[in-house]
Amino acid sequence: MNLDDKDRLVWALGERVKELTALHGAARILQDHQKSPALILQEIVALLPPAWQYPEITCARIAFRDIEAATPAFVRTRWLQSAAFTTREGVGGLIEVIYREEKPASFEGPFLKEERALIQSLAQMLASYFERKAAEEKILIAYNSLEQQVKDRTAQLRRLASELALTEERERRTIASDLHDHIGQALALIKSRLREIQGNSVFSGMEKSFEEVLTLVDQTIQSTRTLTFEISPPVLYELGLEAGLSWLCRQFQRKNGFPAEMHSEGHAITVPDDVQITVFRSIQELLLNAAKHAKAALVSVFVKWQSVGVRIEIRDDGVGFDVDRMKGPSDKPAGFGLFSIRERMKGLGGSLEISSSPGCGSSFILTVPISAEAPSAGEGT
Repeated sequence: MNLDDKDRLVWALGERVKELTALHGAARILQDHQKSPALILQEIVALLPPAWQYPEITCARIAFRDIEAATPAFVRTRWLQSAAFTTREGVGGLIEVIYREEKPASFEGPFLKEERALIQSLAQMLASYFERKAAEEKILIAYNSLEQQVKDRTAQLRRLASELALTEERERRTIASDLHDHIGQALALIKSRLREIQGNSVFSGMEKSFEEVLTLVDQTIQSTRTLTFEISPPVLYELGLEAGLSWLCRQFQRKNGFPAEMHSEGHAITVPDDVQITVFRSIQELLLNAAKHAKAALVSVFVKWQSVGVRIEIRDDGVGFDVDRMKGPSDKPAGFGLFSIRERMKGLGGSLEISSSPGCGSSFILTVPISAEAPSAGEGT
């Protein structure tokens, strides 16, 4: 391999890393349930110019319904790459990337083949995101009409909440699997090939460049692994709910910088997948609330295994809140999150108890029944 070939390889790897960085960033942004769709699109559109071959002349725009986000000075030119996306409800959106000046022809005008794959992947991710938002809006609309339709709507809301959680989890596992099976393995092969090339070019004068690229690849591999675990932690499916919650507490402490202690009592039993997923995501949401709103210095998770199920308490020493306000007609959006968790627990035949007051911290107790026929954790393995 001559010097020109090595330069092209380093350039191509740099382009792939830019594209993967944009894909990882978009996946992380789309997992944030607190931000508005308009802000989500604005953050994603800002990721696009640096991911294309000529970032200094690249502009981008994303539109969905009446929401539009664009980079500064975006104007359509004849050097345009676009990808449309449509939700299951038939609502369409569009991603557009333009160059402000002419560049040499490539796979699609001046655009690379990999850039076409990237924009298509982003379009699919946005379609899934807006489908999920549409489902959440349906639940919220149903909730606002509960005063007149309590008896008829309660069962439907619980079913929708359960289906939404399971659908989202399937999407998470699909994304995590794609990251691990395709991107993760491709990066590992790239690293191996670079090591081989580096060994064959000891006297080429490019040792520093190779080390810089290898460091960048290592960082991307680690980011991919971290993102895979954040989206859908394998420990939850391989080792069960207790191990999954222990991992969740460690991640919470690492990210937020204050302790999240876990205490377990009793002998863990095997939990059905739908129950396990629902409980795990509910506790994850409660921990996220503690980090964002409680201003706590310590969060504790107490897991008590019983013959008829499991009782889990999440306790923090934060600022607390007025529980009664969460029950009135003036509930803010944050109250909907707790309502959603309570409905999920009811759908499992369980409950959510909330105890809090301003200045006195908060306690959330989830009680979930589990079939007596379920085997003990470790049985049959």
